[in-house]
Amino acid sequence: DREMLMNWDGLDYIAAATLLAGGGLGFFLAVRHARSAWHYLAVAAAAGGAILLIWMQLAVGLVGSGAHPINQLMGLVLVLGIVGAILSRARASGMRTTMLVVAGTQLLFGSLGFILLTPEMYSDLFLVTTFFAGIWTASAFLFHLAYLKEQRA
Repeated sequence: DREMLMNWDGLDYIAAATLLAGGGLGFFLAVRHARSAWHYLAVAAAAGGAILLIWMQLAVGLVGSGAHPINQLMGLVLVLGIVGAILSRARASGMRTTMLVVAGTQLLFGSLGFILLTPEMYSDLFLVTTFFAGIWTASAFLFHLAYLKEQRA
């Protein structure tokens, strides 16, 4: 079915390459001081979730059109993650807290969407919000395991 094919142009490929390269660089910077496999997995979950969130935002928007205010708010959760990573120097204990804050913020913005959006958008909003909050929470749990391992070492 030809309608299902994506019609990418050169700019789309540049955006995808930049996104993947930036995610790879962020992953490298975050794990260069990692002391355990749990830390690597936690960073991989967070970086993978961030790449997916950005990709979805660029492609179609998370909810409704890309210009919708809820989409803009959902992008702010990444800013919180970056600020938390810088402040904690990507250490497991700080990143655990950061990812829980990111998950909570994702849920808060999703809840706000139920006020601002029309009912036909609720299912998309619910799926997007719970999916990404789940990724951030899983990352927080993996950072917690990394922290515990560091404490035993």
